[in-house]
Amino acid sequence: MLMEERRQLILNEINIKNIVYVKDLAVRYSVTMETIRKDLEEIIFENQDIKKVYGGALKSSSSIIDESYNLRKELFSNEKTILAQKGVTIINDGDSIFLDAGTTISKIVPYLKNKKNLKIVTISLSVINEFINFFSNINHTHSIFLIGGEVKLNLLSTSGIKTSLDINNYFFDKAFLTLDGLSLENGITSHNHDEALVTRTALKHSLENIFLVTDEKFNTSKFYKVCDLNQVNYLVSVNPENSFLKNLVKNFNINLY
Repeated sequence: MLMEERRQLILNEINIKNIVYVKDLAVRYSVTMETIRKDLEEIIFENQDIKKVYGGALKSSSSIIDESYNLRKELFSNEKTILAQKGVTIINDGDSIFLDAGTTISKIVPYLKNKKNLKIVTISLSVINEFINFFSNINHTHSIFLIGGEVKLNLLSTSGIKTSLDINNYFFDKAFLTLDGLSLENGITSHNHDEALVTRTALKHSLENIFLVTDEKFNTSKFYKVCDLNQVNYLVSVNPENSFLKNLVKNFNINLY
């Protein structure tokens, strides 16, 4: 197959699926992953609505916010696992922690097995399910609390004013949060007003705020403002040496991790 033909097929797949992965493409076209990376670099150069993400490429104009939770959880799955593993190292025994409803966050739960005496507060039904599945048959010293509110089935979470009011009754050592947009100009942004309200409340009640961010969120802004960058203590990324992140935090007291 000619290089131009392969690249056109890859572009067609991006336009149909919105996202492609280097590893899958290398197998499909029987070439090296380095060859696919070069293909994607050229495709991205020629198509402004396509951007590089960890392990592949994403059509920037696409939105997965309305897709099912399970589908979104599988997107960037390897990257999210790395973020969860890195994030959990920030947790100390005895901490009280807030876990939001992002698909990255539930991946933290299995890695809490080596921690002790955690108080876990969450709005995520997926986190609760992961906790039940993982900790039901092993000894642990954790306590877990589910915040009530309107149930969002596509997010597997609770949200809204009641949820935010209930969070006001708690205080956290650390809040683990996800985001939809991250930019120097607009800070942390969200697709959804109710989700932004919950995140804002958790931020105010936590000593340290930790955002786990996948690459496709870099240098993007969404519908609703969540907070300014001066409210962020940690940004956890698979690429902490990324030039965008380094430029982002040079004027803020943010730890890149």
